[in-house]
Amino acid sequence: MHRLAFPLLMMLLPRFIPQILKYLRLIWKLICDPRVNIILRALVPLAIVYVIFPTDMVKDSLPIIGRFDDIIVLGLSALTLVKLAPRDVVNHHLGIQPAAARPEDQDPNNVVDGSSRDIDD
Repeated sequence: MHRLAFPLLMMLLPRFIPQILKYLRLIWKLICDPRVNIILRALVPLAIVYVIFPTDMVKDSLPIIGRFDDIIVLGLSALTLVKLAPRDVVNHHLGIQPAAARPEDQDPNNVVDGSSRDIDD
């Protein structure tokens, strides 16, 4: 099984590295942004402290979950930060422009072009 998984992982890894770096950069920017709630900003650093210190919530005696609980806590804290941060802040850091609220941008078929002129009385 691992003979097949390792070459497959090495083949797919270069494809996902830019996305992983983009996601890590977004997390760093959200942690440093004062517009994000302080509790949300503290999640990832607290998860890193949990990973560094040897005390585990789930003991390593459990076969599968015990070995991966550090990774699960770190991933869930990063996901929570990104999902609960204000959407406009996340879009700003991702470089996504906000959608315009002008009617001609939403539905150009319902806009009538015309001209006007002033008539003095």
